Amino acid sequence: MLVISVIIPVYNVERYLLECIDSVLSQSYKNIEIILVDDGSTDSSSLICDQIKEKSDKVVVIHKQNGGLSDARNAGIQAATGEYVLFLDSDDFWDDKNAVFNLLNRVTKTQADVLNFSYKKYYADTNKKVPYFSGLDPMPEGVNTLYDQLSFLTEKGLYIASACNKMIRRSIFSKDLFFREGTFSEDIEWCAKLMATAKSMDFICENFYCYRQRESSISHTINTKKCEDLCNNIVRCFRVAADVDNNLKKFMYSYISYQYGTFFVVQALAESFQKKSISKLEDYKWVLKYYGHNKKLMFLYLGCKLIGYKNICVFVRKGYRLLAKRK
Repeated sequence: MLVISVIIPVYNVERYLLECIDSVLSQSYKNIEIILVDDGSTDSSSLICDQIKEKSDKVVVIHKQNGGLSDARNAGIQAATGEYVLFLDSDDFWDDKNAVFNLLNRVTKTQADVLNFSYKKYYADTNKKVPYFSGLDPMPEGVNTLYDQLSFLTEKGLYIASACNKMIRRSIFSKDLFFREGTFSEDIEWCAKLMATAKSMDFICENFYCYRQRESSISHTINTKKCEDLCNNIVRCFRVAADVDNNLKKFMYSYISYQYGTFFVVQALAESFQKKSISKLEDYKWVLKYYGHNKKLMFLYLGCKLIGYKNICVFVRKGYRLLAKRK
C-alpha cells in the first residue's frame, strides 16, 4: 500500500486544529503520514500537536521558529516519505472519509504526477458549503499526453493557483519546487512551476476539501505588501513561462492571464491606490488575450485596448467603491 503524506502547517489555530487533524485520521485509507509543522505557535496549537502525536503513530510533529506558511510547507516536504503529497491548511478540513481512497484509486489508474480536484468554501456561521467546481466529469482516462491534459484543464478553467487541491507525486519535488518564502500569494508562482515540472496531469471532481472562510484571514485585509507580492509573483510566472516548451506556452499564459485578472480586483480592494504595482504590470497586459472562455478577462482585455491598462484599474477600483457604499 502506498504511503500518502499530508502536510499541515500549524500556526495559532487552536480553535480549528482538532477538526482538521481528525478529518485526516478518520480516513478510510489508513496508510497515511500526517506531518504537523508547528510554525512557532503562541497559543495551545503546539500542545495539541504533541498530544495528537502521543495518540497516533501516523503523526509526525515538527516544531520550528515562525517562518510563515511557505517555510512550514517546505519543512513538511523535506520530512515527507510518501509516494504522493497533499497539503491541508490547519483551519480547513476534509468532509469525506473516502477522500484519500478516491484520489489514490484515480491516480493508480492514470499514474499522473499531479491530480487536481475541487474544493468548497465553508461558511461556519451558516454551515453552508459551496463547491468551487461541481457536476463536472473527470478527465477522460484516454487523455494521456501532457498537451491534451493541459488543453482539458485550460478549456474548463480547472487548473487554479492552490496547493491544497492537488495530489502531487513526491519524486517530482526539487529545490525549484519549494515554496518561495516571505511572500503572500505564494501559490501563484508555485503552481506555475508545478505546471512546468509535471510530466502528466489529471482532474477529478471530488469536493471534499472545505476551505474555511474567515474574515480575519490574510486574504481579507489587503495592504500594499500583499498587492506588491501578488504583482511580483505574477511577474515571476512569466519567467517560468519563458523556459516552458513552446507547444505548452499557451497553457501557461492562460493560467497567468487569470492570475493577472485577479490583480484588478485586489488593487481595487486595497487600502491605497497601487501605482507602483500597476506600472510594473502594465507591460504584461498582452497576456489577457489568453482569456479562453473567461468573459471577465475578455472584458478586461477589451477595456485595456480601448482606454488603457491604468484607466481600467481606476475604473474597477471606483466600481468596487461604489458597490461598497451601497451595501
